Amino acid sequence: MGESPSARTDRELSALRSSIDSDLRLLQDRLREDADPRRLVKRIPIAVFGALGSVAAIGVVTTVRGIAERRRRRSDKDIDALIARLGGRVNQLRGRARDRFRKQLREEIGEIETQPSPVQIATNAISSALTAGLTLLVQRFASRLVADDDLPDTIDTTARHPQA
Repeated sequence: MGESPSARTDRELSALRSSIDSDLRLLQDRLREDADPRRLVKRIPIAVFGALGSVAAIGVVTTVRGIAERRRRRSDKDIDALIARLGGRVNQLRGRARDRFRKQLREEIGEIETQPSPVQIATNAISSALTAGLTLLVQRFASRLVADDDLPDTIDTTARHPQA
């Protein structure tokens, strides 16, 4: 019991260090086991094959989309032929101006050729229905607002235009 406080603190710190070191070694061993692909496939094969399938699907979709986009992209010859058919003179443009014109024309043609998304179709349908409904409501309101109770239900057209 004749231990000094600093010696006791050193002993406690050394015990804590050894405990921390052993815990770290156990964590590192566990990490190696968990990160080992062979063990991972043995433990949860569905998750591993699902992840690999997802990565493969993303790769296939990206590749197919790129190929389709390149196929849809019009070449400079097609653009020049289209301009010539419409009576333009793209050959009078030089350098970057010609390239910018072709690029802009490609973008505009792409906008025309793309079909609207289902969200756009639904939004347009809803806004059209709202516009028609509000128009009908305003027309009825306006007709009631300007309605004159003193006017007869039938209008005598002969009084305005007497027959000669």
